[in-house]
Amino acid sequence: MIKFDIKLIITLSLIISSCSSLDLLKQSYKNFSHSTSTDYYIVQSGDSIWSIGLNLNLDTEQLIKNNNLKMPYTIYPNQKLLVSGVLTKRDFIKKSKVNEWHHPLGNKSRTGIKDGTWLIFKEPKGISIHSISGGKVVVSGPDIPGYGNLVMISHPDGYLSLYAHCDKIFVETGEDVDKGAKIAQLGNSEAAYPMLKFQLRKGGVPLRSDNLEFLF
Repeated sequence: MIKFDIKLIITLSLIISSCSSLDLLKQSYKNFSHSTSTDYYIVQSGDSIWSIGLNLNLDTEQLIKNNNLKMPYTIYPNQKLLVSGVLTKRDFIKKSKVNEWHHPLGNKSRTGIKDGTWLIFKEPKGISIHSISGGKVVVSGPDIPGYGNLVMISHPDGYLSLYAHCDKIFVETGEDVDKGAKIAQLGNSEAAYPMLKFQLRKGGVPLRSDNLEFLF
């Protein structure tokens, strides 16, 4: 009878069961290269500086500064972007110190559906969408796949607001907007039904939706 080392069997079982997790880990970090003191992101086809910040929870403003990028922040496939000091913890920020934001639909009676780090407002197509605070428009249009017509506004103190799946957009990239300004209409671009999908970020990290209710 063949005798098996129980420790060896357990080790092999753990290795086999973790293969899928290892594959996912490799997939998630395949675009990063690491050295002892430096982190880089390898730009892929279709990337923009804002899509990288959005998808990887990076502080885009700091990413721009790290790489000495100038307007319009053009990047190229296979380009190495320095992200040392930009990589954020995956923990979500729990609180915002900013008070009295404007409701994105201009009506405090509307309650969004909480979905992780997003608030989803199911309302009729064409309803006006407003900037929650003063800032500069950094994305305007279908620039980031999966979000439809997207408006992204950079606010003071490292805040960034996102308004996804819009219909018509009334602001352009680089434009300064005031608190409460009408920026778009609610729509269903890249969505199954009319909605506003809203998110607020601080330093590149999204705030959880259950911590956003106190804002409006």
